[in-house]
Amino acid sequence: KQARADEQARCEAEAVIEAAELWGRASPASPDHGYVAAKRLDHVLLRQLGDKLLIPMLDASGRLWNLQRIAGDGSKRFLRGGRIEGLFAIVGSFTCRGETACIGEGYATMSAVNRSSGFPCIVSFTRTNMAAVARLWRDARPDLDFIICADDDRALIDNPNIGKNLGFETGQAVAYEIGARLAVPLREAA
Repeated sequence: KQARADEQARCEAEAVIEAAELWGRASPASPDHGYVAAKRLDHVLLRQLGDKLLIPMLDASGRLWNLQRIAGDGSKRFLRGGRIEGLFAIVGSFTCRGETACIGEGYATMSAVNRSSGFPCIVSFTRTNMAAVARLWRDARPDLDFIICADDDRALIDNPNIGKNLGFETGQAVAYEIGARLAVPLREAA
């Protein structure tokens, strides 16, 4: 068990170095990057290295631990062996105490929520990281009114290996745990 923990710590430390090196070499993201254009992202906040869009994954102190790399076709990758748990990105800015803040999985989704609501948004990157990020923010900023933005994974209900809407169920559980409101995507009219 200790050997696994040591190996994980070594991999995470290597990813921190790689993330800093890649972020330092990257240029401001182009508004013409396929993902930026398709998702209408504010490219000013992001960086680009070659054809990969870079999104910083930060801890509560603002330390860069990892990067999410997104290709123009939307495929996403984290740095190999890098930490994910408890890391987040912020879209928008916090302006006052007691304001509303939204927490959800994807950068593009939370960018859309920020554009439409004006609320600052916190990106957890994955469904499995949402609870850790929500707890961290609830504890650090109890003055905020949180809305958990659940993904609609209803297509997974028909998958014989999954059989449930993982995004909705996770969002619902996290909202309940931290005492937040829950927002879910509208279903298309039949």
